Amino acid sequence: MFSCKKQIESPKTISKKKIEVPQPLNTDPLNALKEKALNDYIQTADIIKPNPNNGIPFNQLDYDKIIAYEFAGDEEIYPNAIDKKGKFVPVILKQQFLTQQQADRILSALAKNSSYGESSAACFQPHLGLVFFKGTKKINQISICLSCNSSVTEIHIPARTHKVFNKGTENEYFFIGFTSSGKKAIINLCKQINFQYGNKEG
Repeated sequence: MFSCKKQIESPKTISKKKIEVPQPLNTDPLNALKEKALNDYIQTADIIKPNPNNGIPFNQLDYDKIIAYEFAGDEEIYPNAIDKKGKFVPVILKQQFLTQQQADRILSALAKNSSYGESSAACFQPHLGLVFFKGTKKINQISICLSCNSSVTEIHIPARTHKVFNKGTENEYFFIGFTSSGKKAIINLCKQINFQYGNKEG
């Protein structure tokens, strides 16, 4: 069993507290979804509308669908479901479009200060990606790793950096890790769409 040292958003703030890393996803290339299947699926996704009540920054994005991807992410190689060249990474195992209700619930949670403010770990192996599309064009993506309690996003989410320590100094850093309510929202979504994180405890 592997473990990661917990940290805050700073390499200088690593503590001795350990967290458990789950067994890796089955990354056999034969199980990974092909690029064509992934691209074709975008066109079949439910059309949804941005909700002004979802909070900043999601109330400012112009998208018409959100697709969740379960993938065997890696900080160095596959930090997101879609790479810098606009291609899907070759380790995506599941995909599921979100309904309007599912999108509103998770985005509302991800925009709240109460969803962030805990520590995170030094490793980042995301298994959940949320990708926003307008038509077939990617607008934004968020990758989430509940093993290290962290996320990366292509658009700034103010709530992620609301808890600041040593503000205004050269040692300033943020607690960007998910709180129990933030993790619960993610786990609840994954339960609904039958993704691995739905098996975690909140």
